[in-house]
Amino acid sequence: MNDLTNEEVILAGLGGRGRRSKKKSFGSETGASKNRRQFLDRAHKLPSSVQDNLLKGKAQISDSPYYATTEIRSTRAELITISQSEELGITNIDNGKLSKGRHLTLSGIRLIYDENAIDGEFTDLFPADLLNGEWELEIDGKKVFLKQPIRKFFDGFIGSENQKPFGVYYLDNPKTIEPQTSFEFNVDLPAAVNGFLKVFFIGTVVYGG
Repeated sequence: MNDLTNEEVILAGLGGRGRRSKKKSFGSETGASKNRRQFLDRAHKLPSSVQDNLLKGKAQISDSPYYATTEIRSTRAELITISQSEELGITNIDNGKLSKGRHLTLSGIRLIYDENAIDGEFTDLFPADLLNGEWELEIDGKKVFLKQPIRKFFDGFIGSENQKPFGVYYLDNPKTIEPQTSFEFNVDLPAAVNGFLKVFFIGTVVYGG
């Protein structure tokens, strides 16, 4: 996704500031990605200072780059923890929080598996006990997705959505993660599984605001 222009930000309705355009709202334009539309629908909820910086070009909007990796320990995997610092190839989330000035609109999650190594290729299919497990997402101490089936990451890879990347689950109800706000992504399994998990947080991030 390309960075939004000032005109596109204005069309998103950021506080009604700036010049007006006769064009339709950006969210209805042909070719607008789902992630971008979901961000624009929520852009007015950003702090006023961030909206101002977007309009002035002092803040930028980009695809979300966040990911984390961990070993499955018996029947549990905790992919984001406050004790985990950034480590190239493992995670770019520092101590379980987004960096200062980063606002994330989370539109989807991708979960992939490697049987052998934390720095592996992560192209292995899910074993049955992983498919039958559950995941949870917690933001600022509150569970926003509770006991969700891991099979959601697999379903849709076949059938009507068979063009999507393997392991992706698109959220019907996107979530916002604010700067310096702790969040967790945990997996529980019905039986022990050997291997490693990597999670990607798909969406749009504002930085420099």
